[in-house]
Amino acid sequence: MRALADRRDIAPSRDQDAGDHRSVAVVGAGITGLVAAYELRRRGVNVTLYEASGHAGGAIRTSRTDGFLAEHGPNSFVTSAPVEALITQLDLEDDVVEANPSANRRYIVRDGLLRAFPTTPPAMLTTRLFSLRAKLRVLLEPLVRRRATDGDESIASFVRRRLGPEVLDYAVDPFVSAIFAGDPETLSMVHAFPRLFELEQQHGSLSAGLMATRGRKPAAAASTDDTTDETSDEGALPETAPTRARLISFVDGMQTLTAALEASLAGTLRLGCPVRLLHRDEGRWVVEAGQDGGARARTVDAVVMATPAHVLAAMELPAAMRKHAALVERVEYPPVSTLTLGFERADVAHALDGFGMLIPAKEKRSILGALFSSSLFPERAPDGHVAITCFVGGARMPERAREDTDLLVERVLMDLRQLIGVRGEPVFAKHVYWPRAIPQYTVGYQAVKNAVDETELANPGLYLGGNYRNGVSVGDCVASGQQIAQRVASYLTRAG
Repeated sequence: MRALADRRDIAPSRDQDAGDHRSVAVVGAGITGLVAAYELRRRGVNVTLYEASGHAGGAIRTSRTDGFLAEHGPNSFVTSAPVEALITQLDLEDDVVEANPSANRRYIVRDGLLRAFPTTPPAMLTTRLFSLRAKLRVLLEPLVRRRATDGDESIASFVRRRLGPEVLDYAVDPFVSAIFAGDPETLSMVHAFPRLFELEQQHGSLSAGLMATRGRKPAAAASTDDTTDETSDEGALPETAPTRARLISFVDGMQTLTAALEASLAGTLRLGCPVRLLHRDEGRWVVEAGQDGGARARTVDAVVMATPAHVLAAMELPAAMRKHAALVERVEYPPVSTLTLGFERADVAHALDGFGMLIPAKEKRSILGALFSSSLFPERAPDGHVAITCFVGGARMPERAREDTDLLVERVLMDLRQLIGVRGEPVFAKHVYWPRAIPQYTVGYQAVKNAVDETELANPGLYLGGNYRNGVSVGDCVASGQQIAQRVASYLTRAG
């Protein structure tokens, strides 16, 4: 794993630095901020990247102990053309590992038993995951009329209407927990799953939409509505041929990606340096950052806020920014605990021949789901052992996420013993608690996105990005960082 950037370049002075022409402050060194800073630096922009904590990478962190590799946050991600280009630029091709082909098998728990989720029409007809009634209801989906009224709709409402309650309970609910740690009754269909929402809007049904889009080549680069007019600058991402999407990680885990980005930004990163105050002064931005007694102000041409939404509430902001950002500050992030457990292979009865298992709320278990980590990627556990990564809490049971490690292990072991035949005690345990894990795209979330747009419009040179805006996956955040860098570069060019 690559060396972390040196912290010695944090300046202790409070004297204001006049800054340099075409200079940008990026606040937050999670994956979005790292990618944005990296892309801007490639364009020759003078970048300063501020991070309040003592490490870069945000939720992407990896640790290895006694031969077990534990991911503290995301365990894998799906590539796209821009992501593949970034991996090449960082010279990480040899570090990439693709998921085991068996990862296509995903288990759903029903009545205490693991059932493989059907991924083909024949499998759907023969699966024991759904009743005959539920299968017939799915076959009738093309006959369901498109929703007549405009406005937002919850995921649960959408799925009940189009596919029926059983598909909601034993397919969609567990996948929503896996992606958002959220509740389908409160999450917005249009914002959480925009592509599926568009299938109904454009084609009248999911079935017709999937048939119409089958075989369509993926776009070369991701794009969003708010970047359409600002992606033609000379430093924009190059045209890239469509590429096969891959589910990947790295030999030494997900932190390989963020560590490589961090190493490429040597001299620009300020760790342990929270931004406390932000305001405009004569068309530029003044950023005051640093620990108490050691803050320093810097004037820059533009600012990228790549922090979690709730961080804005703790900062001193100009009135024009605070006015519009109030809704953004209140985005909900439920707590999640990640528990990676290691066992001797002989102590787990299940073959662990798949991506993992997801557990519907109706099963009333302590864990939301589990990844079969050592089956998914190599070198996640020592020889003769397996690693299983479990997730607890979320919107379903936030209080469980907050429990101490001993109680959490006890609860999780109870589920694992009953579901996959775990015997004995784990030989390894790594517990990571995230008090604010994943932003919830709840019904009415358009108001939050509007607030983000209005904040930027009222504050020229200020850009907001992160997983609360354009998607929560690692791939979404990489694309967000790339897009925001394009927009900032265009702004700097227009500003002269």
